[in-house]
Amino acid sequence: MDIKKEITKSEAIDVLRKSSKSFYGSEGLYVLGRNLSFTQNEKFMKLYSSLAEDQKEKGRLWRLHVFLWCFMHGLKLEGDIVELGVYRGFSSAIAVRYCEFENHKKSLFLFDTWDGIPEDQLDSGRTAIDKYRDPANYQKVLERFSGYDNVRLIKGRVPQSFDTLQMPEKISFLHVDMNSSIAEIGALNAIWERVVPGGACLLDDFGLLLAREQMINESEWFGRRGYMVCELPTSQALVIKV
Repeated sequence: MDIKKEITKSEAIDVLRKSSKSFYGSEGLYVLGRNLSFTQNEKFMKLYSSLAEDQKEKGRLWRLHVFLWCFMHGLKLEGDIVELGVYRGFSSAIAVRYCEFENHKKSLFLFDTWDGIPEDQLDSGRTAIDKYRDPANYQKVLERFSGYDNVRLIKGRVPQSFDTLQMPEKISFLHVDMNSSIAEIGALNAIWERVVPGGACLLDDFGLLLAREQMINESEWFGRRGYMVCELPTSQALVIKV
């Protein structure tokens, strides 16, 4: 191969794919020589294949694996599960089906404006995204969680919407995905104390360059409380409450 020849990104990925017996590539993450154990979980893969409806959802496989791990971990602890930033509810839709959540004595609280990020919560460098304002997103969430009496949908901005209902006293898993350090820090200020010891807090955007403001502010927020945030190669980050 002429090493001086410029190749496209897709060509480079194709070379990597062909050079390894194990290759994973999605969402800017390209990995060689891994076991990819989650792809061998037949139940998980069947749910993923049946529920993923667009390229965004189809590209979240490894990130979804991390989310499901946290969700299943939360089932073993006291408290309910809270997701902040839901969009079309794909990750939680997989999780509730995987664990047969309707049989658990827990509740899942899903918070979202379903009308985009409020302008006064936009971080620098972030702009409003039209797809988050599509009414079809909320309808998709209603559809995906129809029949789950222990799943609650709360429509409104965070953290203000916490005041509109009886929040769970204990939270076993907190998923934070609001694309806004303002909203996310506000939420952490309001409910971090409710996360039980051993409970996981998963920050969805922490590792993205686009979310640098979230990374800086949340690293500082957790640092003041004695925590080091564990950044994952999926762009997520994990903190375990102690």
